[in-house]
Parts: sequence; C-alpha cells; structure tokens
Amino acid sequence: MNNEEKNVMTIVTIARIVEATLWYCLPPRNGDGFSPEERESRYKALVGLTGEGSPFAVNCDSNGDSGKQLKEDMQYFIEDVYGDPGRIVTVTLDKKVRVESSLIDELFSTIVNLRAYLEAFEGAALRALKEHNTLEPDFVDLINTDVRYYHAFAGKISCILISDKFIELNKNAQTYAQAYSKSHNGINPQQDPEFNVHNDPSFRMIENEFHTLNQNMVTVLNSYGTANAFFGKEDSEFRYARESVYADCDIFTGKKQTTDVDAYFRLFTSYFDKIIDVSQPKANHLFEQFGRKLQAEALKEKAAASPSQEAAPADEEEAKPSAAEAAPASEEEKKGE
Repeated sequence: MNNEEKNVMTIVTIARIVEATLWYCLPPRNGDGFSPEERESRYKALVGLTGEGSPFAVNCDSNGDSGKQLKEDMQYFIEDVYGDPGRIVTVTLDKKVRVESSLIDELFSTIVNLRAYLEAFEGAALRALKEHNTLEPDFVDLINTDVRYYHAFAGKISCILISDKFIELNKNAQTYAQAYSKSHNGINPQQDPEFNVHNDPSFRMIENEFHTLNQNMVTVLNSYGTANAFFGKEDSEFRYARESVYADCDIFTGKKQTTDVDAYFRLFTSYFDKIIDVSQPKANHLFEQFGRKLQAEALKEKAAASPSQEAAPADEEEAKPSAAEAAPASEEEKKGE
C-alpha cells in the first residue's frame, strides 16, 4: 500500500466507525447489551484519526466551508455518541451502554450526513490516485465493499425506523380522534368538518420526524447502486432492493393496503438482507487483511531504518493499531456472521 492510499485509509476508517454506529439505532442483539469497551475503543480511534494534523483534519481545512462543516459535525458526533457522558449514547454507573431512544432518529440523520461527506472525500481521493496511477485494485475493492455494505445496512435501518414511525403516527392519530370524539359528545371525527388531526401538536411533530426519516432513506438509497465515484459497476441487486422498498412505500400514502401490517413490514425491512449477508463479512475480512498488511509494512520500515534494533521488542508507537485495525468488526457484526 502506497503512502497516498495510507492517508486515504484513515478517512475510510473514520467512515467505517461512523457506519458501525448504526447499530445504536437498533436494540442490542442480546441481553448483555452493547459493549462499553468497544465504545471506548471507537472513541480513542476517532479522537486520534480526526485530530489536528491528521489526513482528515488536513482535508477538512483545505475544503472550504464544506470541510469546516464536516469538521464541526464530526466533533459533535464524537461528543454526543462517544463522549463521557454522551448526549445520545452514554455508559451508566453499572457499566451499561445506554442509548437515548428519543434521539435515535437524530443519530441516524447525523450518520447519514457524515457518511455522505466522507464518501465524497473518498471518491475525490480515489479519482486523484487514479490520475496519478497510484490506485491499487484491492484498495478499490475494499472501499467499494464497505460502501455497498453501508448503503444496504443503512437502507435496512431506514426501513425499520420509518415503519416504526408510521405505526407511531397512526396510533397518535387514533388517540387524538378518540379524544376529540369524547370531548364532542361522541361524534365521529371523520364526519365533522372541523376535525383536523394536524391540530394536534404531537401529530405534527411525529409527522415531521417521519418526513425527515423519509428524506434520509432517499439520501441513502439514491446515492448508491449506479456506476459510482468509487469505480464500481452498476449494482443491479441493490437497485432491485431499492425499487422494492420504494414500491412498498405506497402504504404510507394509502395507495397500498394490508390486513397484516406486521407481515408487510417484515418484508419491507428485509429487502437488503441478502446484500448485507454477503458484503458484511467480506468488508470485515478485507479490513483485517489491510490491517495486517499495514502493520507488516510498518514493522518492515522500522527494521530498515534501525537494523540494529530489528530484534528489539515493539515500542509504544509500534504497538499502536494501524488505521484499518482501529475499526475492526463490531461485536454486533460478529454476532451476525
């Protein structure tokens, strides 16, 4: 791996940690909950990889207002999710990771926003490497696999979140209609021209959250699948899953009806599963390979610089993980493999 690719790898690693944060948008996969050790490890990695002088910071500083915005957004993200205490995710006194459920939609929006910025950086970096004939095929494969996994996983989560929000919205409308009927001598609200569910502030708030989730879904699904900036070919499997999701979204407008909403949404949230099942372990494997490669190259360079110290034990700097090793497969991902 050349030096230019090593610099890009730090951006890719940050993007991978942001991607792994998607798991906090879902319930833990077992009773033990999320790992506080893993959260702490991600915090240290993000602080190290985004500090002043890092490739990330240098890229941000040289990209005007958009770079400045990304730098600020990343800092807020680190503090809110991995800080002590974090506003969205924190660790309790009994060492349990707690996710503030009322802020999950905000967390998902933040992740979608950050990944969009980071993927733009990755795309620009790959084009520059290609122009200088320093882009290696296995590095392209690594980034393409990670990008494919992210969009499939984030796509699935967007389906889950918007389904839950739709159910919440309908329950709120029913509750408001019942309260209205009770306060108006039992009248059927649907037959009262003065009844308007949008008069309920709670309904308006939930509806706004629904629209935000919908926009996030569109951002995730429409920014991948065609021939892309990462030199990947058109992904017909992803495109089919996306089209299936959009077709089933007709239930939100009333164009589609169902007698079993649970079964409907089980299918709705499953369209990306096959892509996730393939791309997740592949991405993990490729990152592990690159981690070992980077570590081996670092040891080789150190030995060449100091031949007399070749047999000496690893010092503190040598023992630090490489960029790829800073973002191993999360505990949640390992449970799925």
